Amino acid sequence: MPTNPFDRLRQLALKIPEGAQELLPLLDFLETFPEQGTEEDLVHLVGITAMGIAKARQGGIWDGSKWLFLRGAAPAFPTHPGEGWQVLPWQYGDEHYGHLVLKAEPPPDAVPLLLSISAPLLAWRRAEAVRSIQNQSLALQLSRLNTVFDLTRNLGEVETRRDLVRLMANTLMGEFRIMRLLVVDAQGQVLHAKGLGTVPEVLEGEQLHDVVQARELVHAIELGDQSHSHGFAYAAEPAVGKLSEDDLVFLRTLLNLTSSQLSSLELREARLQAERMEKDLDLARNIQRSLLPNTLPEPEGWQCAAANLPYQAVGGDLYDLWMARDESHGDRLHIAVGDISGKGLPASLMMTQLSAFLRAMADRRVDHWGKLAERVNRRMNNVRDGNRYTTLFAGSLNPLNGDLRYVNGGHNPPLLVRANREVVRLAPTGPMVGLLPGVSFAEGRAHVDPGDTLVIFTDGVVEAENAAGEELGDGRLADVVLRRPGAGADELFEALLVEAFQHLEEGRFRDDVTLVVIKRMG
Repeated sequence: MPTNPFDRLRQLALKIPEGAQELLPLLDFLETFPEQGTEEDLVHLVGITAMGIAKARQGGIWDGSKWLFLRGAAPAFPTHPGEGWQVLPWQYGDEHYGHLVLKAEPPPDAVPLLLSISAPLLAWRRAEAVRSIQNQSLALQLSRLNTVFDLTRNLGEVETRRDLVRLMANTLMGEFRIMRLLVVDAQGQVLHAKGLGTVPEVLEGEQLHDVVQARELVHAIELGDQSHSHGFAYAAEPAVGKLSEDDLVFLRTLLNLTSSQLSSLELREARLQAERMEKDLDLARNIQRSLLPNTLPEPEGWQCAAANLPYQAVGGDLYDLWMARDESHGDRLHIAVGDISGKGLPASLMMTQLSAFLRAMADRRVDHWGKLAERVNRRMNNVRDGNRYTTLFAGSLNPLNGDLRYVNGGHNPPLLVRANREVVRLAPTGPMVGLLPGVSFAEGRAHVDPGDTLVIFTDGVVEAENAAGEELGDGRLADVVLRRPGAGADELFEALLVEAFQHLEEGRFRDDVTLVVIKRMG
């Protein structure tokens, strides 16, 4: 007794002579089907079996646009082949798979039965194929989600730009089986090169183009975010096949993750640099404040007021007032106001040097202020940074008689506003200090009488512009003093600053501002 159910069915079929020839091919079909792995195999098996049952030498399966299976010559019109041909539909429910076309007498009932049996099998086979593709797609998506997760986590643990790029490059090459990869930054510096042999440290222009072409780096993708570019990644095709559109989308996703981390790293480095810079600026501010006098000397009968407003955290303006000892002629009030070219920390450093020079050279009586300026000029030409120079007004006042000796090295002429309403401008007696080596400076002289006011300022005051672009000018400063003949130095100083701020009309100064007011009381 056969144990195989198909063998038992064959024995039963042979006991029915009328149907044996039809049943046996169906049994062969059913037994063979599970071993056929693809839809093409199933179609081929249906065609062969149908032709065998119908004893047809020509025939095929037509899907409406092409022959899925064909033996012998194809009829010109598959669904209306003409006399001697048989056409049977192959369908399952509402799903139509095509037509079985046979050159034969009307086929036995086993042929429609074969089509009705095989149609759901075909539907199942197609569903299995779709399910298999979906499973593969799902597995790929899960794998790529894991890749994104791992890359995101690992990028967060990396602290340098090169390590970030190296991690990204290794991930790309492993994920897509890319054997050649080049990453350059926005300046052409090579951040990563793999599978390319020896390449220069910097690749720009034609040289970069030549490397990309020679190594067949067919994919060029920017490594950047919405506001900043970190460079480009150039990749070859995978070792097997080509990158699909989905692959390129995922590749860009990984690059975008890296770009975001690079931007975060740069922001973190910039923040640390800013913190270090702020500490340096705090130190510079403290040093600068220590150079400017905390209290101003005021000989009997004199009043002084002064202040400095730096344009940036530190400035390049200098003012200093100090009493210099002169045992034979009496003490003198020494005055210095300077404006270093430029702004910020470099100007502040030069201001520090200038302050030290003046204090060292004018600690006692100065015989000739022009000669002193020549010494300062030589010293600044030896130590100055690039084209940095200064305007300088420096001199000494005799508190007893009001005599003023001074040098003006290219500085804005200070205003000597006399009690009789005359305005005298103390013009330059030489060029800017530190600009030209070997130049000479003359010494200027003036006299400050009771009731007179000396106003010394830098160009940040008089060049202050309003919304219409009009400068304040020194005439407005003189008018402020003339309107207040009995005011002291502090009152005049405050009135001058108020005048400047009102002129700005909610604007701001564009340069360092220094203002010194010296009043000889009546």
